Amino acid sequence: MTVNSKNTTNSSLKDSVPDDKELLESQYKEKDSVRKSKGDKGINRKDRRVVRTETKIHEVFLDLLKENSYEDITVGMILEHAEINRSTFYKHYVNKHDLASEIIVRCQESVLLPILGEERFAMGNLGFFKALQNSVNKNRDFLTLVRKLDSAEININKSFHDYFYKRIKTYYESKVYNSTPEERDLGAYISADILLSVIWYYLDKGEEIQPDNIIRVVVNTYGLRSYYTPE
Repeated sequence: MTVNSKNTTNSSLKDSVPDDKELLESQYKEKDSVRKSKGDKGINRKDRRVVRTETKIHEVFLDLLKENSYEDITVGMILEHAEINRSTFYKHYVNKHDLASEIIVRCQESVLLPILGEERFAMGNLGFFKALQNSVNKNRDFLTLVRKLDSAEININKSFHDYFYKRIKTYYESKVYNSTPEERDLGAYISADILLSVIWYYLDKGEEIQPDNIIRVVVNTYGLRSYYTPE
């Protein structure tokens, strides 16, 4: 799948992108276990100096992404704006694609994981999509910037679809009993398609997510009522 939209935003990242230094530092400390870079050379990511450096690199990269395409951003631009030397950057990341991949993980873990927990699926149709509405509204600018990472090296659609699919499938396997493994697998795949399409649709439209409209389309048109707990 290919992301065609190259939306940009003039809104301040302070309003919706988690670029506040204290917030980012706390998130990085909590989620250092997701770091799997080839360039990880034994750096202690709980060290405050490391956290501050990576926070600064992320902030600069996201700021550059507001005004430039992903393809046009170079490591040199990141070094200049972050005021760090090349050796410091390469202690943390293999290249800019490695940095972009980590930002995608941060987005998925901090923005999307909360709406995919078991308690969210158990909230029923309206509750689930209201949770989605709140998360997307709060992080609209961040998600818009992350979509700009779609490129020959990074397939944003596949990354997000796989993320949704794996987590939804895990839930179905533990909660949906009156179906075969193949049906649960297909159901999870289709549900991931729908969830991704809903997020991209409302981002492209620049509109707030409408839970009632989503339910009418998904449940009535596609007949997926059994895959969600009714209100």
